[in-house]
Amino acid sequence: MKSSITLFLVNAVFFVIVAVAYGFFTDFTEMVGFPALLLTGVMSAMIGVYLWLTDRRVGRQPQDSEQAEISDADADYGFFSPWSWWPIACAGSAAVAFYGIAMGWWIFPFGAVLGLVSLVGLSYEHDRGDHAH
Repeated sequence: MKSSITLFLVNAVFFVIVAVAYGFFTDFTEMVGFPALLLTGVMSAMIGVYLWLTDRRVGRQPQDSEQAEISDADADYGFFSPWSWWPIACAGSAAVAFYGIAMGWWIFPFGAVLGLVSLVGLSYEHDRGDHAH
């Protein structure tokens, strides 16, 4: 985690310096590049500070040790259903919703309704039927 903290904080400093230099070269009249570069630096700093605070709270991780094995970082990542069709429905409804944003707003509500139905189905797939807990 230490290398990630360093990477994000160095990126934050770099993007802020580049944003200020870009602003001086354009006399701060071009109002897309300067704010975009500045916000990129700020967001990188937010991630770096979050990782730093998490590192202080959690402590030394296996990825920080040179003698660590791959199995040292092995953890339970959660439960996933390999037989579930609901992620495909979620992706399809997101595609319909984004298509509606790009091509015509009247399509968007159909994608939103399909998205709500598929998210409810994904959330409650283990509460009903053969795989109920």
